Amino acid sequence: MDYDYESYAEHQAGQWVWKVVPPIFIFLGSAGNLLSIVVLTRKSIRKSTTAIYLVVLAISDLLVLYTGLFRQWILALFDTDVRHVSSFGCKLHMFLVYFSLDFSGWILIAVTFERVVLVWIPHSAKSKCSRRTAGVILITILAFLFLLNGHMFFGNGDLQSTTGNETTTVKCTYLDNSYQNFFENTWPWIDLTIYCIVPFLSLFIGNILIVTKFLQSRRKLRTQVAPASASEQKNQKKTSSMTLMLFCLNTVYLISSVPISIYLIGYSDWVEPGDAHGQAVSNLLWSLFNVLMYANNTFNFLLYCLSGQKFRNEVKLILCRHLQRSQTNNSPIEGTKTQMNDATRQHI
Repeated sequence: MDYDYESYAEHQAGQWVWKVVPPIFIFLGSAGNLLSIVVLTRKSIRKSTTAIYLVVLAISDLLVLYTGLFRQWILALFDTDVRHVSSFGCKLHMFLVYFSLDFSGWILIAVTFERVVLVWIPHSAKSKCSRRTAGVILITILAFLFLLNGHMFFGNGDLQSTTGNETTTVKCTYLDNSYQNFFENTWPWIDLTIYCIVPFLSLFIGNILIVTKFLQSRRKLRTQVAPASASEQKNQKKTSSMTLMLFCLNTVYLISSVPISIYLIGYSDWVEPGDAHGQAVSNLLWSLFNVLMYANNTFNFLLYCLSGQKFRNEVKLILCRHLQRSQTNNSPIEGTKTQMNDATRQHI
């Protein structure tokens, strides 16, 4: 039987995916998330508590790309694992990958249920959905996920073994058999629950509540005798835009997170020992499911632009001002004024 899985086309295709896709995603994700931070922190938007969540989400997405995806790219391109730099680096890197992925999902839960509160009880929402409340919720989520994933600091690292006078070091591995059993058999189910099942149920329920209330409001406006006021129409339009954006974010998150979660639970049972072709197919699926997962952290900016009218307007405003400044700086008259100002400063 042929045990060389690297000779199969499936494995080679998986390696091609790891070499080509990550730099594209990292570039687009960096540009998009950084621009999202710039737009969401502008004066006209940053007053919204939703903007606070989305800024933290953009930071978390950047952390995901530069810990998880960047490592896979370096591994495929140079056959070098960043987790092998040091024992502590192994622990820290594993923690950051799992933590940041979970954090992104739970931020969506927080912003979804904030939207539920704003839609269902708008009169008391201002007191309940304050910037302080958002900060407390984010810190609580951060602490919970830190404790949940903190076991990686104790169960992984460099393991030394001595045979006679010879000492060998295995880089970034399980430190004992009991932890290996936990990480391979128990932890995937916990991770599935925290990363996929809880967000799935929460986002599904939250979106149903939002859409239900939205449809009720539209029906009410249609049946009322007096025409809707300008403020009511404005609020309805704003709610519709935010609901659409949130629905897109949640849908993409669910689609991208389910396949990788299922794979991590069953991969050890799918490939028979010594089945080279099965291992090659497994490697290809691993690369494809990872790319799908990281796509969520890469293209959130695009979702904001496609579904959020206010976000699009702010992006257009930034681009227009940038173009105006470029044209002004290249203007001969402006250049003459600048030279005159410089000469005046020298004379003074």
